[in-house]
Amino acid sequence: MYKLDRIKQIFVEKSLYESDLVSRIKQNKSEKTELIEIENISDISGLLAPDLDIFDKQNLVISRFQGKFLSSCPGSDGMVCCRYFVINTGPGCLYDCHYCFLQSFLNTPYMHIYGNLEDMISELDKKISSVNFHTRIGTGEYSDSLALERLTGISAGMVEYFAKKKNVTLELKTKSNQVHTLLDLDHGGNTVIAWSLNPPGLISEIEEGTANLTERLEAAVLAVKAGYRVAFHFDPMIYFPGWEKEYHAVIDLLAENIDPWKISWISLGSFRYSPGLKEIIQKRFVDDNLTRTEMLNGPDGKFRYLKNKRAEMYRSMKKKIHEFHPDLFSYMCMETKNTWETLETAVPDSAKNLDGQFENRRIKMLDIATGKK
Repeated sequence: MYKLDRIKQIFVEKSLYESDLVSRIKQNKSEKTELIEIENISDISGLLAPDLDIFDKQNLVISRFQGKFLSSCPGSDGMVCCRYFVINTGPGCLYDCHYCFLQSFLNTPYMHIYGNLEDMISELDKKISSVNFHTRIGTGEYSDSLALERLTGISAGMVEYFAKKKNVTLELKTKSNQVHTLLDLDHGGNTVIAWSLNPPGLISEIEEGTANLTERLEAAVLAVKAGYRVAFHFDPMIYFPGWEKEYHAVIDLLAENIDPWKISWISLGSFRYSPGLKEIIQKRFVDDNLTRTEMLNGPDGKFRYLKNKRAEMYRSMKKKIHEFHPDLFSYMCMETKNTWETLETAVPDSAKNLDGQFENRRIKMLDIATGKK
């Protein structure tokens, strides 16, 4: 697994150099990592090597963000979606998963963290106070939620912030095992720590730098012992010869290690990519077979496996999940209404309706935990 000493230089805008975030970074960074104060982010271009690889993981920038930290989950046209919100703490990830959409999204050779966290909190205050339903808000869309946590402490701060809020759940998505700084926090039951899962062979082959499957599950066990709810994302699921046996084996490991009444949700999503990403993947990872199978351009412009192949995977996984525990809540992410119907699954007629399924699961888990059922 990639470690924090992989980062060689951290560039910090002058206005943030005395912030609490940077104070934590100074304390937690490796001795090998150089901290460099800059006037503003525009100075970066003159400080980095001109031939630096765009996917270099050795530089981190802390700067102010002038845009919105919070947005609706970027669901695609024609897909069944829910009312999930995403916090953007800065784009870029320490890991290097071969399928990651960030490869076609980023255009700078460094990871990025937005350091004006007080503005993020102010924005969250306004959003949370403005909604009248139980809201799910997550990080991990543009970076891994916990890969840099031992350096920054950003997620720990969010856990403590959300612990004091009503009617809201924070989801931290990760492929790491970096939960130790969260275990002693007063989370108030308002945080779900979620792991993306794949069979161990795929993790080692195409999820470079991440924790292996055993490490992820061990971290999930620790989180459950600390009172957290957990979740798991089989997304993206990769189709290959023998896929069913290997994915089912992962669910068997879940059944052996995790109490089903501590699992808030399990998502299923097939491998997909936007135009342009295929060429990047094939250029960077010449031996990969990810994009060398038949894919169909969907209504949202993304390429996916053919519908019958996706339906085969979803049907098999949902059956296996039901065998693990019949009350487990699973859903398909970024899938069409037609695919839901193919599986003879009740199709949520609105994002509000799908949100209701998440809420029903949360309430049932709470009732179990408090002895009401």
